[in-house]
Amino acid sequence: MSTVALVVNPTAGRGRGRTAGARTAEALTAAGHDVLDLSAPSLPLAQESADAAVRGTGATPGVDALVVVGGDGMVHLGVNATAGTGVPLGIVAVGTGNDFAHALDLPTGRPDRCVDALLGALGPAASAGARVRVVDAARVAGEHVPAARWYAGVLSAGIDAAVNAHANAATWPRGRSRYARSALTEITRYRPYGYRVTVRGVPAGDDVPDVLAGAPLLPAPDAAQHPDGAGGPDGRAFVWESPGALVAVANSPRFGGGVRVAPDAAPDDGLLDVVVAGPLGRWGAARVFPGMYAGRHLAHRAVGTVRATSVTVEPTAAGAAPPHAFADGEHLGPLPLRVDVVPGALRVLDAAAPTR
Repeated sequence: MSTVALVVNPTAGRGRGRTAGARTAEALTAAGHDVLDLSAPSLPLAQESADAAVRGTGATPGVDALVVVGGDGMVHLGVNATAGTGVPLGIVAVGTGNDFAHALDLPTGRPDRCVDALLGALGPAASAGARVRVVDAARVAGEHVPAARWYAGVLSAGIDAAVNAHANAATWPRGRSRYARSALTEITRYRPYGYRVTVRGVPAGDDVPDVLAGAPLLPAPDAAQHPDGAGGPDGRAFVWESPGALVAVANSPRFGGGVRVAPDAAPDDGLLDVVVAGPLGRWGAARVFPGMYAGRHLAHRAVGTVRATSVTVEPTAAGAAPPHAFADGEHLGPLPLRVDVVPGALRVLDAAAPTR
């Protein structure tokens, strides 16, 4: 008999999480799995229990899979528990945004479809193996981050992060309208932020823009010192330093319930898509930000994107202090931060994937 740990956010998707959690537990039990319910009154407590279960530490036994029920916040919990461990992560995506599930073409919204897909990937307890898709994860480190953090979707460190913080604190309106209203509020408060963004491991065949709104991309100091190995096989590294409105480091295309900040990002290409915008005043930000819902912001002359294996984002005195960074919609902390892609760090249960 296999043991499956289960963490449920009952408030996800305006209450869908509670229904989906009960259906998931019943279906797993009926398929012969031993279900270990780790749901807790708070996210930190649930994270602690999930970490212990995946690693088999303390009084919690080891598990064969971790299943999370909810939105991108639950995915973030699951990613931080399972990344780099080899334990598969199952996602029952019944939250408001479900951005990472969309990136993997997993079913979203309807609990019955999500649970059926999960069972199709996990199989009965007596089966030889699960259907697993291997994808990348991003690892974050910084002086204000107490331990290494992981994410699967997008790290935001600009006006998008300010919008995220405002939306998390707001109680009205509910659903996706809350994000749109928060965006309007934060754009009226916006002043350009000061950034230094260092990207390393840029693929040799990729075009890198020479100028982002007048700010040149310069060779990074460590690229000159280590021409054959600074962050990637060809050692290409660059620095973008400018006042700006947006810095996003994406492992998958979207965040915020459909904001396509990095439309070409792929969670299995071994690279991060870095999107920067600046310098931009308030009116420029007001024009660029709405275009992110459809990915049209990349056509703006002040917006640039580059792929890399490692990214460092630092604040400078060239503008206002950037907002605290968020990843997968969850608070990380203030800059500076370094992000590195870890290829194949996640094993996600996917009925369309091969048995592993």
